[in-house]
Amino acid sequence: MMADKPGDLAALEQATGRKVTPLFAKKPRRPLNWGDLEGKPPPDRPWLISHWLSHGSTLLAGSGGIGKSLLAQTIATALALGRPFLDLVPEPQRVLFWACEDDHDELWRRQIAICRHFGVKLTDLQERLVIEDRYGEDNSLFLPIYGVPQWTALRDDLAEQVKDYRSQVLILDNIGQTFGCSENDRHAVTLYVNGFASLVPATLLLGHPAKATGSEFSGSTAWENAVRMRWYLGTKLPDQPAEEGVEEDDNVRFLAKRKTNYTVRDYRKLCYRDGIYAVEGDEGATFSGRVLAEESNAQAEATIVNAISRLLALTTPIYGRAEPRSPDYMVRKVLQYKLGGPFSKRELDAALRRLLLENRVREVEVGKLNNRMPRMGLKLC
Repeated sequence: MMADKPGDLAALEQATGRKVTPLFAKKPRRPLNWGDLEGKPPPDRPWLISHWLSHGSTLLAGSGGIGKSLLAQTIATALALGRPFLDLVPEPQRVLFWACEDDHDELWRRQIAICRHFGVKLTDLQERLVIEDRYGEDNSLFLPIYGVPQWTALRDDLAEQVKDYRSQVLILDNIGQTFGCSENDRHAVTLYVNGFASLVPATLLLGHPAKATGSEFSGSTAWENAVRMRWYLGTKLPDQPAEEGVEEDDNVRFLAKRKTNYTVRDYRKLCYRDGIYAVEGDEGATFSGRVLAEESNAQAEATIVNAISRLLALTTPIYGRAEPRSPDYMVRKVLQYKLGGPFSKRELDAALRRLLLENRVREVEVGKLNNRMPRMGLKLC
């Protein structure tokens, strides 16, 4: 058993009659030596996935069944192979993945699809990606013992695995399985998150949101504050309101950076195909966020152009307008007739604005209304 404070330690020893060790062993002082650092450039920040995953803890949150486990297993594979996913992976990493919610055969089936996407064999992952099937086990790493947050003996097993496999990245699926204290206990949450820093350079924790509408993670704001980054996986962008009358595509997910200490907020659009959620525009080649964004913008513009062409070619042409507040707003028509492809309303809005600015689409007179006033509509230039 382990305790956090001297008072807690004495109380626990008296209550249990057993020797108790501190939760965090006392370490020597290590102040920054300004004389040694003067005039020297600090090392570059280590990115395991460029501008997405760095050292420290990252929280991946999303509702149950949204695809977090599949996405995490895909990320683990990309890291182990050194292949781009979400963004560039500068170099291969050794990854330990504790899968607490999926059994051996399900993990195996998923891995076949993931390896097919990356064009590799399962054996290419040997000694690079270790996935521990912990389905049905007691996975409690952190519990309240006599009211005091404590690491359990299972953490020693985890530390031993990290050391044996020389793991550089640890993925835990999920918080509900491994964290047994109250999610609203700020102190316990902070101790839990910080406790992985001494085990492994980078940790990815999977968690669920609270039941409240609009929630993006469950429990205390310490989850937000203690991690270096927080990602959110959903069927739409978190700030994007649901469009009335428009059905969400169940094959599309959005992964958004919602809290980031070291880079800018960003998101990736993921499309389910061949058993995995693949980044839209990524066909396995090296890419950067900027190139991916440019490709996605071009595809969204092409979708708008194709939709306008099809709507105008109907027996009774449908003319959309450029004004978003108009009931005949073109993007609203595109979504109504399910011509928007995998793109969100926000992406189509932006694409139409670019087309109008570039004069590739114009609003012109297309006829007369019953009151003989001009009827306006969009046409391709």
